[in-house]
Amino acid sequence: MSRGEEVRGLSDTEATFAYTHVLLRGSGRLTTTFTVHGVFSPERVERAVERWLGRLPVLSLRIAGSDGSDGRLWFRQGAPSGAHSVLAAEAAGADDGPTGERLWRLRAEPGPAGATRFRLTLHPAICDGYSVGRLVRPLLDALFDTPGLDAADRAPEALPPDTDELTYEGGGGCVCGVCVPGAPRRARAVAPFQDDRHPRAGGGGERGLGDGRTAGAVTLALTPYESRRLRDWCGAGQLTVSGFLTTVLADALARETGRTEVTVTTAMSLRRRYTERTLISEPGCVLGTVRARLGAGEAGDPLSRARANAAELCLAGRAWRPERRAHTGIRRAVEREARALGPELRVVDAGSVDTVLGPHAARVTGFRTVAARGAGRPGSSLYLSSFKGALTASLTSQGLGERWVARAERELSEAALLRTASVSL
Repeated sequence: MSRGEEVRGLSDTEATFAYTHVLLRGSGRLTTTFTVHGVFSPERVERAVERWLGRLPVLSLRIAGSDGSDGRLWFRQGAPSGAHSVLAAEAAGADDGPTGERLWRLRAEPGPAGATRFRLTLHPAICDGYSVGRLVRPLLDALFDTPGLDAADRAPEALPPDTDELTYEGGGGCVCGVCVPGAPRRARAVAPFQDDRHPRAGGGGERGLGDGRTAGAVTLALTPYESRRLRDWCGAGQLTVSGFLTTVLADALARETGRTEVTVTTAMSLRRRYTERTLISEPGCVLGTVRARLGAGEAGDPLSRARANAAELCLAGRAWRPERRAHTGIRRAVEREARALGPELRVVDAGSVDTVLGPHAARVTGFRTVAARGAGRPGSSLYLSSFKGALTASLTSQGLGERWVARAERELSEAALLRTASVSL
């Protein structure tokens, strides 16, 4: 590869996700599905994709290794291509490193009457859970020929910088609702309840699952009413929804595997943590991961343990600092992680995508993202997101068998719908 094709080296974070994706066969890959009101010809979709690619140069990047002995990975600029190409970078067996193929895939197909369903798959080195919506929005701009400042043909967005070269400021504030400075607030008593006056949309029934098991994932789609009730209940108990469901699943995973501890990994956006934050465009992989071993499956008040677990993970996130390792060291670390035997739960709380979709939010339904679990140590990955006030939880698993999938499906549903005695305050 000539130096002239190189854009820049991958940062520590990007290289970690690139090696994890290749060595653990697709781990971290993000797949977002959404339905758009309207029927579009293939030619219109192709034109929209070409404009989309012109707006987002990050989508034409490739990953390649250097010729030196340091094992450094580089982004290089490739030729844009249309919507019908195949994502080749996730090919199994690429044990000698990322191959330099394109890092995204888009499919469009007929949806329900008068609608089109899109499926966008993204390599984790160019997109994280916090920036999926920022990649979808320009596509919708181009599809609907949105005028004004947000027109699809405005100046291309800048490529994200190498965060290894930026100045890290620190860990930011509390995000768990527990470890805030000062005296702790007293949790308010809120009892769980079922209210037949607010039935589930789509006839979800007692199972409480909007989609069930699809494409290898357990998907729990709450209604806006159920989502608000869960958020209010967690807020009264000084918890985030993410903090509560993390402990619910960690407890279930501990019981399933007969362990007293479970490794929990959480992802956090680093976009506001650098002095040069104005240089960081939203699309890209600007992510930190925090890992902690949490006691799980124990008797006692699950709400108190959930608060303690959330505070521990939040403090670890605030103490996190960039490592800036050599890429050969990153690869060895990923290989060691692949050989780990203990169960792991990964959690990403991506927040709401309503605002970033702008005027297109009214045209879109069923916006959901799943993070691929891949190979490596046994465990599950939980991806939380919200659209139009409705919370969706997607859980992928590997190496734990169907009995665990059924248990996780049941316990996640019962906890999110506040239907078990274990969630009483």
